[in-house]
Amino acid sequence: MKNFQRLLAICIMIVAAYSCGEKPIVPPGDDVPEAVPQLTFPAPENNHFRRVGYFPYYRDLTAAGIPDSTLLRLDVACFAFAEIQPNFTVKVQSNTELYNLVRRCKELGVMVFLSFNGDHDLFAQMVSKQKYREVFIKSVMEVVDRYDLDGVDNDWEYPSTKDRSSVGNLYLMRELSNILHAPEKGKYLTAAITCGKYVGSYSNGILDDCYKCVDWFNVMSYDDFSTTQAGVHHSPFELLETAYKYWVGTRFMPPKKFVGGIPIYGRPAGITQSGTVLTYKGIIGQGGDPDANEALVTSSSYNNGNTQYIVYYNGRPLVREKTRYCLEKGVGGIMFWEAGQDTHDSTSIIKAAYDEIFK
Repeated sequence: MKNFQRLLAICIMIVAAYSCGEKPIVPPGDDVPEAVPQLTFPAPENNHFRRVGYFPYYRDLTAAGIPDSTLLRLDVACFAFAEIQPNFTVKVQSNTELYNLVRRCKELGVMVFLSFNGDHDLFAQMVSKQKYREVFIKSVMEVVDRYDLDGVDNDWEYPSTKDRSSVGNLYLMRELSNILHAPEKGKYLTAAITCGKYVGSYSNGILDDCYKCVDWFNVMSYDDFSTTQAGVHHSPFELLETAYKYWVGTRFMPPKKFVGGIPIYGRPAGITQSGTVLTYKGIIGQGGDPDANEALVTSSSYNNGNTQYIVYYNGRPLVREKTRYCLEKGVGGIMFWEAGQDTHDSTSIIKAAYDEIFK
């Protein structure tokens, strides 16, 4: 009888709460939905034409590897990468090279961002819960503060609608934006994303609400290769056009948040990509024409260097054309993957773009 009376009292309290327009108090537990993070500090408007370069940890980031002249033609250097760990912290790949890059860029007035990436499943799990995201963000910000970095670049690249990591990625970007764009921090938040040629779970995985969180998006308009069809250029001018039309035209990304990607390497077509991808510096070193977009080369990693094949790349005229297109469209800039693959002399891809901007 007492149990029945207690149950009856609870039912009456629930009905009364709903009748007053209030939700009943639910005991805490894992089945309680987490609060959706709200955007307090959105990204400010991007009023500059950015010149962004990626700097992987496996390159020599001293002046011997990449001269000051190359750094000075950029205004943002993204150090790649800080990789997500199973405990949701990040591990910087080569603290030495990050230190080298930061020291040099600080002296030259170039901003340095920390790019993070890693295993998709780990990211999907990390963004699924607030407590996991807090661990990740704390770890990222410790690196940012330790090296006095200017911003963070989300290079996960592939949040997906299939596993709802797209929603978790949005929550992560809101929380990062609230920290990085807070007045007392005044730092940047960017993201590398697919070019959007193949619309699906990955392109749709960048939710429109992310636009408000991000200063600009580094759009990877390259790597559209084929291992079965010969003659396919992995990064033609048309791919940049396609990326712009998708993100700005179809998805209504603000143009100033679109930064067009330019590769500093070449890929073959109709054959394996394993051991056949060459740096622009390597292509020119084999006699490739800096004003052409294809060259006949060999690779020691492909058939023991005994087979010639055609590699497709962006020569100086194509780079200038892409740069002009971005300038004319009024977008947020251009991006290079990656600076360590350039020639750093008169044939330089980064120099060709820089000269086109400031001619």
